[in-house]
Amino acid sequence: MDKAILKEHRIHGNDSFPLGTYTIEHEAGENILDCHWHDEWEFLLVTAGKATFQIDTAYYPVEKGQGIFVNSGCIHAGYPLQNSACTYRAIVFNPNLLCSTSFDPLQIKFIDPFLNEHYTLPAFISGKEAGESEALLYLLNILKICEDLPFAYELTVKAQLLLVLASFIKNHTFHTKTIHPTHNRKAEQLKTILSFIHQNYNKKINSNDICQQVHINESYFCRFFKQMMRQTPIEYINMYRMNMAAKLLRDNDQKILDIAWSVGFDNLSYFNSVFKKQFQATPSEYRQKKSRNP
Repeated sequence: MDKAILKEHRIHGNDSFPLGTYTIEHEAGENILDCHWHDEWEFLLVTAGKATFQIDTAYYPVEKGQGIFVNSGCIHAGYPLQNSACTYRAIVFNPNLLCSTSFDPLQIKFIDPFLNEHYTLPAFISGKEAGESEALLYLLNILKICEDLPFAYELTVKAQLLLVLASFIKNHTFHTKTIHPTHNRKAEQLKTILSFIHQNYNKKINSNDICQQVHINESYFCRFFKQMMRQTPIEYINMYRMNMAAKLLRDNDQKILDIAWSVGFDNLSYFNSVFKKQFQATPSEYRQKKSRNP
């Protein structure tokens, strides 16, 4: 199975300034962020409501005014928390944006250890630890600058990113990254499993099909998946199918029966039941609500 299916290929910014900023709003009960990974670094700040964010095997409840950092290659996702609505803003960039093109002793001393993954920034930025509130302010500055786009905004944004890094370094609120072969193996297995699900969600999927992708037995797979995702495999598959169905309900006028078939359900009654459980509305009610509030 090609793990690249789970990899995000979106281009953030451009070749000369590889950074993009995004604002995402979700109503109560809606999916927050599908499981994926990318090579870029990402800072994500919750600006309203709250949600649970997953980074590899760790889960963080994040509220307004807090954020997370996603390192290169880390699987991450977002889930509703206590049925709350959530708005978050993301800064996604190639970490090489922080680098110089010639010999730079400051880069060697302070930046390269993070690029080489000897050190890593904290995954959860609560604003309570030393340097974190300062870093959050710099990140908010970046979002404002990228909205206004003043002359030489790229230089100002790069300066703010360096200040974010400096705020963690000077307060020693970063971590030595320890290589755990078992953890790395599990993360790679999870990428393969989720890639298979995302590619085949519209077909019949059973545990044996998935186990064959990572060469593990079925009983271990179910324990492994629940440990990693805090859901059973069928719960995750149904959640992903419902998210795909919700997108179709919002974006086109297909019959609900056809949408059910297209996301892997051959029983309309069961599809309606699973959809209502996740979104607290039937597919018809959900479509009507979204047509009134595009």
